[in-house]
Amino acid sequence: MARTDRQFESEPDPENAKVLQKRQLVAHVVRRTGLRSSDIKPVVEATLAELGDAIAAGMTLALPPLGRGRVSRRLDPSGAEIITLRLRRRPEDQPPGAA
Repeated sequence: MARTDRQFESEPDPENAKVLQKRQLVAHVVRRTGLRSSDIKPVVEATLAELGDAIAAGMTLALPPLGRGRVSRRLDPSGAEIITLRLRRRPEDQPPGAA
């Protein structure tokens, strides 16, 4: 079932969202693939480095099944760069290629 705007309103505040740490991500990938952690860890680290570089460069990401991400950049009042990634995901019940 597709989500409605009302369903998004009832979701928790993103400021209080759960955090996925790198070691947890590695453990999830190990479970999903059945490969050893020593084989998975360098691949996850390289993938995160490439994603970080692409986001820092302002590239639009098109990475199914993760989704399509658009990057915007601005400076906060202290001069620090703020990078915002807006990620659009296809609804779970929508098949690939469906409009």
